[in-house]
Amino acid sequence: MVFERGEIVYLRHFQHDAVSGLFPLRAVQHDDQGMLLWGQAGGNQFYTVMTDGRMLRQTPLPEWVAGPKRLVAAEVGHSVLSWHPAGADYSVRFFFSPAGEFLSWYANLEVPAVPWRSEVLAGLDTVDWDLDVWIEPDRNWRWKDEEEFAERLGFPGSYWVDDEQRVRQAGLEVIKLVEAGSFPFDGTWTSFRPDPDWGPIIGTVPLPGWDAPRH
Repeated sequence: MVFERGEIVYLRHFQHDAVSGLFPLRAVQHDDQGMLLWGQAGGNQFYTVMTDGRMLRQTPLPEWVAGPKRLVAAEVGHSVLSWHPAGADYSVRFFFSPAGEFLSWYANLEVPAVPWRSEVLAGLDTVDWDLDVWIEPDRNWRWKDEEEFAERLGFPGSYWVDDEQRVRQAGLEVIKLVEAGSFPFDGTWTSFRPDPDWGPIIGTVPLPGWDAPRH
């Protein structure tokens, strides 16, 4: 199964078996090396909150995992190119200003992404491991969300991360590429421009099937 260029793909972040984030993007390329997706500034993304509006960082983790949630939409203020190397424990986001200026890289540490397609939707599923690596254009880097990651590891019965060493190793693999100036941190795609007819993907609710079981 291969995504077609321009096809809308729903990138889904999971926590256990529940969708926690939903990002409608457009396929740029998909081959044996991985998947490249694009999101235009001004589009919508979706994420879950508790029914009273509290976000994850405002909620004790056991309560968050056990409690009912609702999906909310938010406008995206930047454009993003999202690279998902086949079989990798991370993806790399290229952030751009609305005018197209490259701003930074962001390595999202995660379960290797799985593509899928139904009669209604195309999707890409992963489990977000929370700990990330932020990389500036000059390739200075820093860990992101270390405190939250360490705190949540203290709730093994609730947390969706069960292998701290694997997560940190994924980050170290990214850092090695960054420090060497190797792909994808070698300038590739930092001047990317989408097809001119690709506008932002705007919608107040996702299509039916967005909450299908994780692939």
